[in-house]
Amino acid sequence: MSNLNAIQLTGVSKSFDGFLALSQADFTARWGEVHALLGENGAGKSSLMNIA
Repeated sequence: MSNLNAIQLTGVSKSFDGFLALSQADFTARWGEVHALLGENGAGKSSLMNIA
């Protein structure tokens, strides 16, 4: 079977001025799926999507 992932992020880490915004984050979405990324302010949602 072929790979049906539209996007796959694995083990993503990001820090700003020594503050760890993301630590080993994973995100996968397949073609045709709809996802909502939820979390508190400062949880790293925008950082993860900017990397994507």
